[in-house]
Amino acid sequence: MSRIELICLDIDGTLIDSSRTIPEENVKAIKWAHREKGVHVAVNSGRIAPSARTFMERLGIHEAFPSLGGCVVQRWDGSVIEQHFIDPSVAKGINAVVRDLGCALFLYIGDSWFLDPGHDFWRDSETRATGLEGTITDTMDLLSSRAPNKMLGVDMDPDKVTRLQEAIRTRYPDQVDCFKSSDIYLEIVPKGINKGTAVDVLCRYYGIGKDAVMSIGDYYNDIDMLLASGLPVAVANSPSRVKEIAAYVTEADCDSCGVAEAIRRFIV
Repeated sequence: MSRIELICLDIDGTLIDSSRTIPEENVKAIKWAHREKGVHVAVNSGRIAPSARTFMERLGIHEAFPSLGGCVVQRWDGSVIEQHFIDPSVAKGINAVVRDLGCALFLYIGDSWFLDPGHDFWRDSETRATGLEGTITDTMDLLSSRAPNKMLGVDMDPDKVTRLQEAIRTRYPDQVDCFKSSDIYLEIVPKGINKGTAVDVLCRYYGIGKDAVMSIGDYYNDIDMLLASGLPVAVANSPSRVKEIAAYVTEADCDSCGVAEAIRRFIV
């Protein structure tokens, strides 16, 4: 096995525990790998950049990292290495489908998020999750002048989210990819862009091959990241499909420091 030179980490259900904090053992192991072994570390999350940066800060890592599920990859100073957008006309069509189904839709553009008025529950939820105040505005008007990096369709009814996914895949199969990050969240990204392409960008940036990458994740939206890595690791709380494509499944789940287990086993 090649020496690991880059660790890519999903956040929710992987790096953080069910109380949404990073266990101290994970922090210690990551800092040891970075400072003592010279391994690059990047969170690789669907979260917006300022939220992802917060977790990098907690780990004491000031390096390049992806955000928005690979739609943006940036250096620590905020300069963009690579980013991708959804065509505004396609985004408007998706927005219309969302409204017809009665769901809510977040737009993510750079370091900001946007939401239509009248969705107070989702506004408050996203503010808590990201630590950022978004902009409440008519998103259809916004799409007349701005292209989103990513969109997120949400509803408390999983069946409606499934119908939304089916409608988008039917109408825009060549323009966007959409996948669930939970039963009530539908991620919508430019076609072919995902956490795996973000790994590729980081490999080019650091001048390393995929065999030198260990990625650790727990859910379906991590599969592309795992497949793009030489050493794909699934934590114990992952569903069976994710475990099946992993080279190693930790004995510990996210509440028992599965990330630390993987680092101690494979970083030498």
